[in-house]
Amino acid sequence: MFKPLHIVCILLFIVVFNISLSFATEVQHEDALIINNTLTLHDLVEKALPNYPSSQLLAAKKLVLEAHQIQANSLLPGSVALILRNQNDQLLSRNGETEWEAGVEFPIWLSGQRKAREAIANIANQNLNADAQYLRLQLAGMLRDALWDLQLMQGLAKIANAKYESASQLQRDIEKRVNLGDMAQKDLLIAQTETLQAESERINAEAEAQHAKFRYKNLTGLSMMPAEFTEIKSAKTDVQEAHPALIDASSKIALSAEQRNLVRIENRDNPMVTISTRSLRGASDAQYNSSLGITLRIPLQSATRNAPLQAASEMQYAESQANLSKLKLLLAAAMHEAEHNLEVGTAQLGVLTQQNIIAQQSLSVTRKAFQLGELDLIDLLRVQAQAFNAERSLINQQIQQLWNTARYNQAVGELP
Repeated sequence: MFKPLHIVCILLFIVVFNISLSFATEVQHEDALIINNTLTLHDLVEKALPNYPSSQLLAAKKLVLEAHQIQANSLLPGSVALILRNQNDQLLSRNGETEWEAGVEFPIWLSGQRKAREAIANIANQNLNADAQYLRLQLAGMLRDALWDLQLMQGLAKIANAKYESASQLQRDIEKRVNLGDMAQKDLLIAQTETLQAESERINAEAEAQHAKFRYKNLTGLSMMPAEFTEIKSAKTDVQEAHPALIDASSKIALSAEQRNLVRIENRDNPMVTISTRSLRGASDAQYNSSLGITLRIPLQSATRNAPLQAASEMQYAESQANLSKLKLLLAAAMHEAEHNLEVGTAQLGVLTQQNIIAQQSLSVTRKAFQLGELDLIDLLRVQAQAFNAERSLINQQIQQLWNTARYNQAVGELP
């Protein structure tokens, strides 16, 4: 008859085996990535930029810039209008009186209006360049995270594979010893269960690595990645005014300030000058009498027209200033967090390195004791699990520390 321990081992074997099969059915594809030795992080940003959705905004902002330049470089502040008018008495007195008038109406510049539009065009050009740099920084941050996430998942998958290989080798050794009568059948069941559990972890880790590859390819639109993307920590110790995000926010404030100034200048419609010619034939005349005329129309200010425009410009300017203030707080917090993570990561790395050395030494001693029959299988599996956990934690922290360096550079605004 089976003992209770045997029944537990068999049930555990069946459960883990089913888990392993479910993982195996899920892993059905592999997202292959080509390692490119010449591809740098800077090149990667430029290649991935067209695939980044926000880059489409740059094309639209370029159209806005061109519109501002057209306004600033125009000979007139607005459109020219043609005038054609006819007046006669055919429907009323019918005395043969007729009047024709044809002319051209064009606007003239308000005081300071042209300079204000030129200033907006210049600031808009600077804003477009700042937007492009800030967009590159945003994309660089996403690429940094995607690359190091992939590196981390691949590292964990490598550890999981090593754990599976170790469990498989241990199972083969126990099978030989069971056949020789040196170990009990229950030890083989425990070893088989441990192997299946390790295989389940390996399949899961490889699946996570594939997911990380897909996220990278989905972000970049590329099937290649840099062979080396480790970064050197920036020499900057704080968030400087040259940070692309701050330059972008400041340029938006300058643009909204110039737009507010233009609204104040354009507090009324442009004066209109009309040059026209008129031909008039009276009731008793056989010939037309022609004349040339000029008309000046000067619109007056109106709160009904100006108040909404001025309020909107003031709101835009205030929002730009508020965005800059919030951005400075966010960047300062990100900088503090990145710096703190580097400090804590360095301390943890030292602890985990020592912990891994001790765990590997303990595993070596335990394996020898197990081979000599001084320890049972459960003790070996416990120490072996501790060793793999220590190695996994160390590799995780090593990669995380390099990732922390990349995030520090991102926080201080370093473009690759």
